[in-house]
Amino acid sequence: MKKSLLKSGAAMLVAFAMASCGTQKQYISTSQIVGNDEEESMMVYSLPKTTVTVKVTAINEVSVRGPYWQYSQKYLGTDDIINANSSKWSLGNVEISSYPIKDSKRTFKLNASYACGLNFSPEGFLESVNTKPDFDEQNYRASGYYGENQQTDDISSRRKFQEMNVNRYETVFDTVLHVVDADSIFTTVPTSKKNVVRKSLDEQAQELANQIFVLRDDRNALLVGESDGKSLPSGESLKFMIDQLNKLEESYMSMFIGKKIRIEKTYVFEYVPSGDAEEQDVLFKFSKEYGVQSKSSQKGLPVNLTVNNMGENASEASYVKRVNMARSVSKNAEPTGLAYLGNAPAMVRVVQGGNSIAEKVINICQMSPVRYLPRKMQNGKDFKLILYPASGTIKSIN
Repeated sequence: MKKSLLKSGAAMLVAFAMASCGTQKQYISTSQIVGNDEEESMMVYSLPKTTVTVKVTAINEVSVRGPYWQYSQKYLGTDDIINANSSKWSLGNVEISSYPIKDSKRTFKLNASYACGLNFSPEGFLESVNTKPDFDEQNYRASGYYGENQQTDDISSRRKFQEMNVNRYETVFDTVLHVVDADSIFTTVPTSKKNVVRKSLDEQAQELANQIFVLRDDRNALLVGESDGKSLPSGESLKFMIDQLNKLEESYMSMFIGKKIRIEKTYVFEYVPSGDAEEQDVLFKFSKEYGVQSKSSQKGLPVNLTVNNMGENASEASYVKRVNMARSVSKNAEPTGLAYLGNAPAMVRVVQGGNSIAEKVINICQMSPVRYLPRKMQNGKDFKLILYPASGTIKSIN
């Protein structure tokens, strides 16, 4: 009887142990990589950090004096001219944006007690666990912004004036007496000698002015219908001819009054915040004479980028830091669950001469302390998690 009871008790203990094993919660845990980790079959993922991108448009307004500027009043009766070459730079549109990159200081190895399903974004950020994300994959990196870039613009050709239909040379026939021998008698015979003489600037200006007046007469003739017995164009043909005459007159007039050129250049700068609550750095230097210059240049005044934590998550972040600190010093601390981030909005400004010329609120991942999902919230394949891969924050958990 006693032996029977012992056997029965042992069987119950085995059954309880088996039942306990069968109901033990499965889990996923992460630990930060420190030093040279060489664990085999290790799944590694990194949390994102934010790179701030500033796209700047610089505008150069160039005034170019015409070659016949000093004859504008004499032949055209106008003083409204550009009488000196000049160039002035100004800042136009300034755009602030951001994109995520992997944070090498926040890289984790992932361990699981079961074969869990993981999904990653194209950039390599953890996107979901045991489920597919419920939103379309996106390319979170702003295309084309891969460091400082300057669009080139050849303005040398734009500074030049179009070759006008002005004959800068004229042919002059001079009469020259040549001495010849005719039947032993010397006599003089007049002959013509052809010389090419360059016209003076005044004469060139006068000829071009005359052509401008001829253009105006031709245009007026078209408008009032003077055909000299010939059929006149109408409709689109007339409009085309008038437009061509206007363009030609504008080109001719620029030789007297000068021309203004507007040139735009685009620069892109990138800055990776350190994660401090407040920070500032020089993006570039700017000069009205030289435009955008590198931050190390001696030309121009600095244009700064400032990043300030808005403090909306201050109490929450402080709590997470205290929990992380307590876990790090505890000898019996439970292995941590999945690492993720909280939201950390910051005000990003581009400042010139003490004035903000652009500003935007951006989530700066580096400003959020790392958070760990409690293991008790994870229960095998029934556990489903979706993250925002660009920010490392949780979207949904089941």
